[in-house]
Order: sequence, then C-alpha cells, then structure tokens
Amino acid sequence: MKKILVVTYSQSGQLNEIVDNVVKTFNSDVQIVIEHLQPDPLFPFPWTNISFWDAMPDAVSLIPHKLKPFAFNPDEDFDLIMLGFPVWFLSPAIPMTSFLKSPEAAKVMKNKPVVTVIGARNMWVNAQEDIKKMIANNGGRLVGNIALRDKANNLSSVVTIIYWMMTAKKEKLWGIFPKPGISDEDIAAAARFGKPISESLTTGEFTELQQNLQSLGSIDLIPNVVFMELRGKKFFYKWAKFIRKKGEHGNPNRVGRLKMFKWYLLIAIFVASPIAILLFYLFLPLTWWNFRNKLAYFKGVDLNDELI
Repeated sequence: MKKILVVTYSQSGQLNEIVDNVVKTFNSDVQIVIEHLQPDPLFPFPWTNISFWDAMPDAVSLIPHKLKPFAFNPDEDFDLIMLGFPVWFLSPAIPMTSFLKSPEAAKVMKNKPVVTVIGARNMWVNAQEDIKKMIANNGGRLVGNIALRDKANNLSSVVTIIYWMMTAKKEKLWGIFPKPGISDEDIAAAARFGKPISESLTTGEFTELQQNLQSLGSIDLIPNVVFMELRGKKFFYKWAKFIRKKGEHGNPNRVGRLKMFKWYLLIAIFVASPIAILLFYLFLPLTWWNFRNKLAYFKGVDLNDELI
C-alpha cells in the first residue's frame, strides 16, 4: 500500500478544504496521513489589526515559530509528501516555514517526492521559491505544484481579503465587492488534480506529473501581477529588517514601525501599483522575451530549476 503524508496549515479552513478535495479522489489503496500544523501559541483568526502586520517580518525573513508536537511519525517511510499552505506577505505562512525547518521535516522528506498546494490571493511565486529551497535543503524533490488564487481583480481582492482576515466573514462586502478568497467552484474543482497525482503515486514515476497537472490548469499566472510581485519582495525584505531592529515578534516596540509599513503597503497597492501596471504594459514589447521565460519558469515542468 502506498503512503502519503499531507502537511497543511490553514487559518480559515480554505486551504484544508482544497487539499481534502485533491486527496479524496486518490485510489482506495493509498494510505493518507494528515498533519494539520498548529502554532504554539495559535495565530488569531480573525486577526487583530497589529497582529496581522506583526506577522510580516518573520514570514518574509523565514523565521520559524514553535509548533505543537506533530502527530505523524517522522521515521515512517512515505511514498509522497504533500504540502498545503497559504501565502503571507509574498512568503510562506510562518507555520509551514516552521515545519520545513524542523528536524522532523528533514528526516521524513529526505529523498522523497513532494507536491505543493497553494491557496493565495494572487501573488504566490516568491513564496513558492522559498518553499522550493527549503524542500531542497531537506533533501526532498519537488515534483508538482498546484496554485489556486482569488480571481477578482487586484485592487478589489485587497479590500476583500483584509475584510475577511479581520472579520472571519467570507461574504460579499456591502453587497458590492466579490466574495473574498478562492471561489467555491474552484475549491470543488481542485478534485481534478487528484487523478494524475494518484497515478504517479501508483507507478512511482513523477517525471511528467507537473506537465499533467498544468494541462488541467494547476497554475494560472497574471503577467502584470508577477511583474509587481518580483519587485515587491525586495521592499518587503528591507521593511522586515527595519522592523526587526525594534525587537522580535510580539514586541510592542515594533508597533510604530508596523504602522508605518501598513500605510506604505496600502499606498503602494492603491496608488503606485496602477502606475506600475501601466508602465509594465508600455514597456512589455521590449522585455517580452525575457519575461515570457520567467512565466514559463514559474509554471515549471522541471520544478527544481532555479530562476536566473
């Protein structure tokens, strides 16, 4: 019997629902061990205002936090590892980083194929690059990636995701904005990715898995969003370093700089990003060849390549 370890982190439950739909279509002879990561202490949901922004420096800097003890046995031999995670500030959610930097992850992932499942607003490529490096550091081999996103336009989804994170209400704001998060239809349709993963698991051949997943629409990239994200992470690194000079996570001395970052980010999104998108499309004919290669890289048939 084939065995798969599924490790997920989800505050709202959306990511767990996506992963559940993927694995429910696996063959009946596949044993599934599910590990839902639990930070200690838990991150709040809904977030409080400052706690939301206070997660940024550690998420961006890939600083692990304490997790509650794992239920799975890291000495057990699994045929596949599946990682399901949301994206925080263009980075993996802190609990997933914490898992991947644990000795248990290094032990269980060594020489194992790994599939990642991402639930994001619309920016996830930087987070996946971080995850790829941590998988490689643990001796694992990334063989597949599924990235689902909120399909509302960029500015609308900023408003709705903040509303959802601060209220825990996944509903239409004022009856005007779209429902936040990944649509119910896309969450249910994630079940289509189970078959190619299950087939690769049965045969032990993962070489063409990403290509098979991509043929089902596992990755949908928006060129101008990728352009903004690749530049945005550099500023996030600088802000994370600036904030952490005032102390570690939870230190009240950081509050002033966290508020500065909050307003910087909101202004960047609602004022600077429309201008950046306009410039992107104006200059795209001059940079299209190089940028097309980047898009192909992120869709990645060979997921263990490195971006040049």
